[in-house]
Amino acid sequence: MTTRARGGTLRRRMLFVHRWLGIILGVYFVMLGITGSLLVFAREIDRALNPELLTVPPQGQRQPLSAIVETFRREYPDRPMSYVNYPLPPDGVFNIRSGPNQASQLYVYINPYTAEVIGDRTRIGSFYGFLMYLHFYLFMGQMGWTLNGWGALLLTVGLLLGMWLWWPTRRSGAAVWKGRFSVRTDAGKSRLLYDLHNVVGVYPLVFFLIFTLTTLVFAFPDASRRVLYAMTGTPPDPVFQLDPEPGARHLPLDQLVAAADAAIDGRILRVSFPQTPDAPLRVRKEWDDWNRTRNRAMITVDPYTAQVLDVYDSRQHESPGRLLVQWAIPLHFGIWGGLPTRILYFVLGLLPAVAFVTGFWRWRLRKQAERRSRERLRT
Repeated sequence: MTTRARGGTLRRRMLFVHRWLGIILGVYFVMLGITGSLLVFAREIDRALNPELLTVPPQGQRQPLSAIVETFRREYPDRPMSYVNYPLPPDGVFNIRSGPNQASQLYVYINPYTAEVIGDRTRIGSFYGFLMYLHFYLFMGQMGWTLNGWGALLLTVGLLLGMWLWWPTRRSGAAVWKGRFSVRTDAGKSRLLYDLHNVVGVYPLVFFLIFTLTTLVFAFPDASRRVLYAMTGTPPDPVFQLDPEPGARHLPLDQLVAAADAAIDGRILRVSFPQTPDAPLRVRKEWDDWNRTRNRAMITVDPYTAQVLDVYDSRQHESPGRLLVQWAIPLHFGIWGGLPTRILYFVLGLLPAVAFVTGFWRWRLRKQAERRSRERLRT
């Protein structure tokens, strides 16, 4: 077999794999793209749809966190607290998440000025939560989270195969390269679909690969960290396991938060509560609204002594492995360049639907043409 013949056989095999990965995973990829587009602006949409739950008129001085937590414990005595999100705009509200299970998580909204409960809803009872649970968990809990990881791996293979099939041969001239980046509207429906499929797949390919690779980081966090840290020589993240005296009690919450607040500048974004007696309290802070890549601080506090155990400042010299992991969320959701990148990501999320429709449509046209050809031969 000649080299050219072997190359043709390999190409047919790779085309077969690419085609069937696209057919099998196409609807899945389209769903992820559309829900991803909506998630880019989901918080703003949710806020516009539920102003009575997510906004309050500013009324002067905010209540301390202890008053907010006391209200929650009084109104929901049997529910645990995972964390509380602080109100960032003046008309925002405290948001307490209760429960570890994604589908049954309860979100309680409390007025920061009166410490009164405004309302509550489950995770999937909100526009944003519904989209997040579908996008990341496929409505299947942890199993869906893991399946998303394997799906992302298969999509990565499909994307790379598509790039390999698109890439012109070494002997291709400038005209061939130009044709690969353009869409011909005068060469028939099949050619138009072919060009559209190629252009929609090639131009945003880097972003599509970012989406799939960051999904691997989300779905397999421990394995991803081990690999990235090993590749970059990054030491493991610190682990804090306290050893409290028998009968020891946590210090007042406001004292713990004040200790964390004094450790570094910035505004408090979230307080995560200890879930076990030997776990610390964590306070997340930030410095600006849009660049989520290097604007976060995490303060770890001993709840029994108010001692600050660790201050992670993303503005300082960042270890490469930790920086790569930290970039996963901003790169996946487009929150690294302000409004322009969010608009770009919204559009990018719609392109998998175009790629799937054009690819599937062209495949159907080819199958119909082959069937007509066989029928002519029989007659």
